[in-house]
Amino acid sequence: MASGMQAANLTLLRRLLLLVLLMFGFAWGLVPLYRVICEVTGLNRVVVADAMPGRDAAQVAARPVVLQLDAMVQPGLPWQVRPLQSRLQVKTGQFIQLQYELRNNSRQQVVGQAIPRYLPAEAAAYVKKLECFCLRQQLFQPGETRRFPVVLVIDRALPAAIDSITLSYSVFDVPQGEARP
Repeated sequence: MASGMQAANLTLLRRLLLLVLLMFGFAWGLVPLYRVICEVTGLNRVVVADAMPGRDAAQVAARPVVLQLDAMVQPGLPWQVRPLQSRLQVKTGQFIQLQYELRNNSRQQVVGQAIPRYLPAEAAAYVKKLECFCLRQQLFQPGETRRFPVVLVIDRALPAAIDSITLSYSVFDVPQGEARP
C-alpha cells in the first residue's frame, strides 16, 4: 500500500512539475507573442510615428534653436494667457518644459480651448508635444488662475535653415453646450 501511495505521489509531483514548466513556457512566450500582435495590429506605432524616414535621430547632432513663446486670446474672451518665459535657447533632441498661465477674468464659469501655431509652419512637423494644455478643453471658475506645463522635444532632424521657432497659442471660447468634459 505504501508503494502505491509513493507511485501516486510521484505521478502527482510529475504532473505538477509539468504544469509549472508549461506555465513558465507560456509566460516566457508572451513577450514575443505580444510584439507580433502589436506589429500586426499597429498597436505599437507610437515608436514608429516618431521615426523620421531615412535619418536616424541618434546620428544627427543636437544643435541650438531659439524658441519664442507667444499667446493670444479670441477677441471678447475674458481670459489672460501668457507664457512665463518669452524666449529660450534650447537644443534639438532636448526635453523642454515650459509654463503658461491662464486666468479667467470674468464673473462666470468659462471653457476654452488652446490651438497651437508654429512659425515657420514647417517647424510643426518637428515639434513633438508630450504634455500640453492644448490637448483638451479647460474649464475655469470665475477669477481662477492656473499654470499649465507644456513638455516638448524638437526633433534633431529639424532642417538647418530653421534656427528659430515661434510657438503661439490662440485661446478660443467653447460655448457651454459644446464643451466636452
